[in-house]
Amino acid sequence: MTKIVLVRHGEPDYSMVTARKFKGHGRDLAQLTSRGIEQAKAAAGDERLDGASLIVASPYTRALQTAAIISKERSLDISIEVDIHEWLPDLSYNYMSEEEVKTASQECIVCKGEYAEDDLRNWERLSVVAERAFNSLKKYLNHDKIIVVTHGVVMRQFKFLQEIPYCGIIEVDFCEDFKWGGWIET
Repeated sequence: MTKIVLVRHGEPDYSMVTARKFKGHGRDLAQLTSRGIEQAKAAAGDERLDGASLIVASPYTRALQTAAIISKERSLDISIEVDIHEWLPDLSYNYMSEEEVKTASQECIVCKGEYAEDDLRNWERLSVVAERAFNSLKKYLNHDKIIVVTHGVVMRQFKFLQEIPYCGIIEVDFCEDFKWGGWIET
């Protein structure tokens, strides 16, 4: 059993990527706002992170920048895991705006995160998010405690909370046969 301390990234600033008309994963190059940096510094001091041996981070800039701040404050190494990346609102990677992401997100909520294989929807099913996240973190079961800097949707696959603020923290006991609890509020 490994204690996973999930930390949502700090507040991102999409102004530069929007001005450059980046789309899809290009939008994930957004860095933190100054408030996001302060959120990450505050999270780094949270006692729930005490005793962790490693930081595992999503490859997206907002998560990596948050992880780097925590790493500096905690003197911990960072391991990057591609499969704890953000939920994909568009599997073709062509979305351009926050509005498109919000529309896909609302549809995902209405569908409770799932749709049939033959459905024409173009967002990532939450069962896929959960499977990729769980599988990528299983290699860390040899650690007693790790910090995982990721995204709100990924965090909800471990423990459902309606709202997870920027740099919000959730603790989970993780094991080989960990299962997603689904859309159950705890």
